[in-house]
Amino acid sequence: MTFIVYSFIGWVWESIYCSIKARHFVYRGFLLGPYCPVYGFGVAAVLLLVPEHAGTLLNLYFNIVVIVTIIEFVTSWLLEKMFNMKLWDYTHVPLNIEGRVAVPVSLFWGVGCLLLIKIINPVIQDGIHDFVASTNNLGPIVLAVLFLTDVLSTLFFTVTTKKEVEAVVDTSDPENAAIKEFRLKHLISNHKSSNNRNRVLQLIESKPKQLKHHNLMRIVKNYPNLKFHK
Repeated sequence: MTFIVYSFIGWVWESIYCSIKARHFVYRGFLLGPYCPVYGFGVAAVLLLVPEHAGTLLNLYFNIVVIVTIIEFVTSWLLEKMFNMKLWDYTHVPLNIEGRVAVPVSLFWGVGCLLLIKIINPVIQDGIHDFVASTNNLGPIVLAVLFLTDVLSTLFFTVTTKKEVEAVVDTSDPENAAIKEFRLKHLISNHKSSNNRNRVLQLIESKPKQLKHHNLMRIVKNYPNLKFHK
């Protein structure tokens, strides 16, 4: 439940921030449902790993900074090695390590997580307890099934749309031709008006209104810096 709740809160935060920035409603996330799992994993990991009795607030703060730095570094490394994804890059931030973590960012996360642990999370946990009790322990099961169903449908969407997208992507560019797979690492970059992006939009518009094409359209529209490669 902690994972689901903070995934939802992360989705709300990102959607509001990006909607204000884009001046229209932006539905964030690659899953169909209203959640961004990276927030759920991050918060759950911090809550599990931070010592319950860390002493003073200063000791607790430095414990949090060390833990979030390790979590962020390991997560970045795993995403790159296992899924060929790079969702953040701190190369241009001072005191960074391989662009995966940076001291200023870790200090900021430390403040945020300190507020989370001391002020926000107790209220969230009370709400979770009340929800579980009021649903007779069935609520978490229903939410877990819905989330897993969403993950599986998204994997199916990725597999079934991969070849369709590849078919319309221009490989005459040496950079495109060198990329062998359609992966998320090559989706996010600052190329809003790229020819490949326009080709993918035309592909979607020419297809019957199936769920997978609706999801692809949603992602293309809500991530204005998407760039498509083979």
